[in-house]
Parts: sequence; C-alpha cells; structure tokens
Amino acid sequence: MLEVFTRDAKRCVEDVVFEIVCTCNLKTLIYAEGGVIKLPPAHGGCRIEDVVERYCGGLCLSVRDSHRVYVLVFYTLKLGLENLAKLIKDRCASLT
Repeated sequence: MLEVFTRDAKRCVEDVVFEIVCTCNLKTLIYAEGGVIKLPPAHGGCRIEDVVERYCGGLCLSVRDSHRVYVLVFYTLKLGLENLAKLIKDRCASLT
C-alpha cells in the first residue's frame, strides 16, 4: 500500500482524488478518524489496521492527515498506483 500524507485528507480526497479516479474503479473505501473505522459501517469501531489487512491485498492507496485516513482499494488502475500517488501528492500539496 502506498501512502500520501497531506494537511487535509478530506479535502484532498474530495477535491483531487475523486476528480482523477472514477469511483467505479473503487472496490472499497475505508475511512477512519483517530484510528477507528467509520466506513464501511459493517466495520465501525474496528481498528484500521485490522480492516486494511482484510481488504488491501493489491491496489491500495492511503491518503491521510494527522487525524483522518482514507484507504482506497481499487479494482484496476491504468495510470498505475505509484503514478497516481505522485499525482495526488503533487496536487494535494497545492491545496490551501
């Protein structure tokens, strides 16, 4: 799994990631605050490490800040995971 650290993960995912990646390519979206899962609801209250281990077997990207974590699990990526992570990192760095 590749990770992108940013000042505001929520804004990065909403304003950048979902503009670049079609949500139809998402197998799963995992969201956690303070290390505790909020989405998917079936895993609410679980530790993020446990849920990521279960779902993240291949194409996974984590976008995180000091409080929130979004883990995107993809079906396919034509762009490639490393290229996508670099693009997101560059674009999210310019968010103010």
